[in-house]
Amino acid sequence: MSLRRTTLVFLSLLLLAPAACTPSQAAEAPRWSAPAVSASPTPPKPRPAPTSTTDVRNRVTGAMLNLSAEIHPETAQYTDENTTAWKLISLCRSSLPSDVKRTAYRERIWDGESVWIRQYVVGYLKVPGRKLADELRSVLATCKQYEVPDDGRTSTILRPSPPPVPNGPDVITFCERLSGKSILHQCTLVLVRGNFVMEVDTSMTNGDLAAGTALIAKIAPLAVAALEKVA
Repeated sequence: MSLRRTTLVFLSLLLLAPAACTPSQAAEAPRWSAPAVSASPTPPKPRPAPTSTTDVRNRVTGAMLNLSAEIHPETAQYTDENTTAWKLISLCRSSLPSDVKRTAYRERIWDGESVWIRQYVVGYLKVPGRKLADELRSVLATCKQYEVPDDGRTSTILRPSPPPVPNGPDVITFCERLSGKSILHQCTLVLVRGNFVMEVDTSMTNGDLAAGTALIAKIAPLAVAALEKVA
């Protein structure tokens, strides 16, 4: 290589080097940063435990949902409400052991042409709701399929993954495939707080599981807020 060519190459490298390494351009290089994560809202502090049967009844009434057409067009008005002594869902067994100690209870049903929603709230004067939740988890650990009493259908327990609502100490979700003349899916959300338990069941008359899980996920924040008001 000639001296002239060597000198030109060397000068070219000197000219290129500052362009590649200037501090100002290095500072302007884009940098990746983790997206900001907003903190979850802190739930209100639990209310004191109820002290009387009247207190339990009043709180149960205060936890009833008022679903609007935003949840589903057919939920603008409920179709039935009663205080009949229902039982919390217990699947393979007739009832949860501690449910016999319930003090007050209330049920509300929305029964439309394409959707069925049932809310059931139970209050206990002396029993913490988590005891009922633990009993239900014990049932779910072993109950996989059972014959629905007085219904003629067979229920198969389903645990959608991911669940429609994240499970935890105070939250249980599961679904059932009810098989008979037709197949229907029903999803259940159970919330506990203090001495109160709320159960919400949803199903679509077309039997669609995805729509049922989506509906219960949509109702869940309203159910949590309603229970936090009273317990």
